[in-house]
Amino acid sequence: MKKTDWSRLTKHCVISFAAFSFFMILSCSNSEEKKTSDSIEKTTEKIAREAVDRIQEPIEKAKLAKELQESHDRDVQKAKEQIEL
Repeated sequence: MKKTDWSRLTKHCVISFAAFSFFMILSCSNSEEKKTSDSIEKTTEKIAREAVDRIQEPIEKAKLAKELQESHDRDVQKAKEQIEL
């Protein structure tokens, strides 16, 4: 082979290797970004769940207290009605 043929082959190999490396770097970068994005999303969901739980807990306690109060009021009302009879 002539010298020019080798230089052409070398250029093609270098260009192919550079293109391959570039695409590999891009694909790795995207996967790292996706991992970071997934991690941020999971953390956000966890924080949101904790916030909802902290808000829901007093609401549930208030509902239970209301039900207990209403039950007590019904019992007192029944007792009054029985006394009046």
